[in-house]
Amino acid sequence: MKLLHIISSLEIGGAQRLLADLLPIQIQHGLEVDLLVNVQIENDFTEKIKEFGINIMSLDSNDIYSVSNIIKLRRIIRSYDVVHVHLFPSLYWAAIASVGLKVKMIYTEHSTSNRRREKSYFRLIEKYIYKRYDRIISISRQTENALQQWLQSSDKRFVVIENGVDTRRFSAICRPVVPKSLIMVSRFAASKDQETLIRSMKYLDKDVVLHLVGDGDNLEYCRSIAKNEGVSDRVMFLGARSDIAELISEAYIGIQSSNWEGFGLTAVEIMAAGKPVIVSDVDGLKQVVEGAGEIFHKGNARELALKISHLLEDKSYYEAIAANCKCRAACYDIELMAGKYENIYYELMKG
Repeated sequence: MKLLHIISSLEIGGAQRLLADLLPIQIQHGLEVDLLVNVQIENDFTEKIKEFGINIMSLDSNDIYSVSNIIKLRRIIRSYDVVHVHLFPSLYWAAIASVGLKVKMIYTEHSTSNRRREKSYFRLIEKYIYKRYDRIISISRQTENALQQWLQSSDKRFVVIENGVDTRRFSAICRPVVPKSLIMVSRFAASKDQETLIRSMKYLDKDVVLHLVGDGDNLEYCRSIAKNEGVSDRVMFLGARSDIAELISEAYIGIQSSNWEGFGLTAVEIMAAGKPVIVSDVDGLKQVVEGAGEIFHKGNARELALKISHLLEDKSYYEAIAANCKCRAACYDIELMAGKYENIYYELMKG
């Protein structure tokens, strides 16, 4: 089976990190796998994928929204058995490029929300686009429910396959823990809410430090929030990093503060490392953590600070939450996810 994954780029993000972990497993399972991006960039995701001999092709298009990408895509995808697409705008271009071709098309929905759903006219466009896919995989039940409600459609093409994490990699690393240290690993984007976490720092002891890993459009805004709240000396902006597992191992508590999520990949990574995690109560994220870690109301900095303080001050409580989180992470091992994806591929190939 010839399988092609398509994503706009391999810049730092949850879907990109997922592919960097998934593609090597698919190669090990005997699939013939290639990856197609708009523009090839060199980072740790790229390096990891190439280490397994996976071919990364590029459309050599700096404009991910250019309609000309459709023509280039069509020339490429016609030689594959299955094409697995991730994220917008690849969602659109691959769907249109596949018209008239025999290739089987799969799309993975990675989020419960996006800005296109704020404009009703996009519904008609996306009703057509999503009909081009033979299977539509959502990374959580909440993601699927939101998508079906948006499309006003529900049929056998919709499938839920929850995301997976290389849990062994995160559990195997053991670094000295920085006392009273918090970590959040996320892009500085509209879907994330580093702002609430930064504001919570003013309610915590002066020796509590926060490490924010990632980059993005909202980075400078968050720097200004830290300065205005008088906590910039305790909030460290680490930028995009390749040593995520090591940084999580060194942290005392992990946080995932979001405005919306499809799943909560980073929360699972934190739990796999045996750390307590605190997340905002948004669909797709809270379901992954509830019953194991801690949950706070989105945007409530004071409540978040209280939950952090409880874990910092009560060691037995900390250890109980950490143990629950480690146990929960095992439910989201990436091998389980890879097997479910492969079942979909072979099912489609059999017709």
